[in-house]
Amino acid sequence: MSANNTSAKQTDKATTSASLAFSSLIPDVILDAVESTGLWSDSRIYPLNSYENRVYQVGIEDSAPVIAKFYRPERWTEAQILEEHATLLKLKADDVPVVAPLEFEGKSLFSHKGLFFCLSPRLVGQHPEADNLDELYQLGELIGQVHQKMSDQPFSQRISVSPLMQIDQAAKQILSANVLPKKLTPIYQQQIAKLRDMCEKRIQTYWPAQLRPVHGDSHRSNLMLHQGQFHLLDFDDCQNGVAVQDLWLHLTQTESPRQQLSEIIEGYENYLPFETRELDLIDVFKSVRVINYAAWLQSRWSDPAFVKAFPWFGSEEYWLNHLNELKNCELEWGNISR
Repeated sequence: MSANNTSAKQTDKATTSASLAFSSLIPDVILDAVESTGLWSDSRIYPLNSYENRVYQVGIEDSAPVIAKFYRPERWTEAQILEEHATLLKLKADDVPVVAPLEFEGKSLFSHKGLFFCLSPRLVGQHPEADNLDELYQLGELIGQVHQKMSDQPFSQRISVSPLMQIDQAAKQILSANVLPKKLTPIYQQQIAKLRDMCEKRIQTYWPAQLRPVHGDSHRSNLMLHQGQFHLLDFDDCQNGVAVQDLWLHLTQTESPRQQLSEIIEGYENYLPFETRELDLIDVFKSVRVINYAAWLQSRWSDPAFVKAFPWFGSEEYWLNHLNELKNCELEWGNISR
């Protein structure tokens, strides 16, 4: 057997072992990982709401609890995670309200049982109210501040957003997995093709000459009002992207999305000018998010946590609802940005 084959088999074995450890994290493994950093746990563990990664609140003897985050194997490389951490630590040093990983002897990323993990302080607070215009203004300010501080240089390790590629990959994944009922497959293909064409035309009309570092997933659950100040959480999806990616998710289905948008942009422009042509990309990112969600569920179906949390996925009713969502994306095209 060649050295290359031996190395490949060892890598595959390590990957399988890490995946098994991740899907069945037990308290002893979690506590051993936390205590490997030098902390002493009081053995209290509370799982937090996270599907992509595994996140727990862990009690610490004679101190405040910490948040332990175990990264899903093979999703990000070590270099990509370290770039995320470096960004957060820089933002914290610049007094930007984010939650940065804790460092121990100059390290923020650790490995246990083949799993990468990090620890961070616990933050207690409330998520923003969906339709509160004052809070939307504050959120705009926070995102503007984050973008300003991250604007020094693009990420070198993280991904760069590519909407058309995302649509193509998601559709290919769904169709190749044979999870769609056969009678709905032609309808799905037609709807995806139509939305892709609409996205391509919008991108051809305007796409920024240079992408910028963005959070990438700044929905309300990733924002926390703590001691009167909003904090931006979980930079797991940080990437090179477009400013409006971090803004449009705060627009809710109300009669006045333009007023909401106005408040967000007004707050944002206290730190950076906003290119209004990016508003025409909202429909693109909205469509991509809807298309990707189904592919994300399908790609994680081997994880028992997903089977338990999303038992309805794959049913004919699910796919009918998904096709309806795709149709609504088309019908709502341009309602927000114009």
